[in-house]
Amino acid sequence: MNSRPAPARENHCGAGRRGEDHALAFLASQGFHLLHRNYRHGRGEIDLIMEDPGKVLVFVEVKANRTRSSGHPLERIDGRKIRQLQRLAQRYCWQSGQEDRDMRFDVVGVDLSEDGAPAQVEHIANAFLPDGANYFPTR
Repeated sequence: MNSRPAPARENHCGAGRRGEDHALAFLASQGFHLLHRNYRHGRGEIDLIMEDPGKVLVFVEVKANRTRSSGHPLERIDGRKIRQLQRLAQRYCWQSGQEDRDMRFDVVGVDLSEDGAPAQVEHIANAFLPDGANYFPTR
């Protein structure tokens, strides 16, 4: 009889936090600088607010999967989420006095492996347009 306890299954929030950690490390390795993590207003949140090497303000949505059965992480961003991110970005810019900066919206998808290491990190710069139209690459 095996006396070893079964490993605890990571919850949704833990996986999201781990995905953000991997996304942050990846972007930092590309020369991005973190300005704010988990910016919240009301019910919304922007995962990462960063400055790219060209000094562009970048609002980053991170999507993490523990398994591939959930589909590709980037497929889970809908029009409602895009509009929410745009409103939050406007609020952030207004609060921080950065309304006149060049900015964009990026998405980082992280497929997490069973042992906690990222199986894959995918960064899409300019993932959607300010008017809510998206242009994710077709698969």
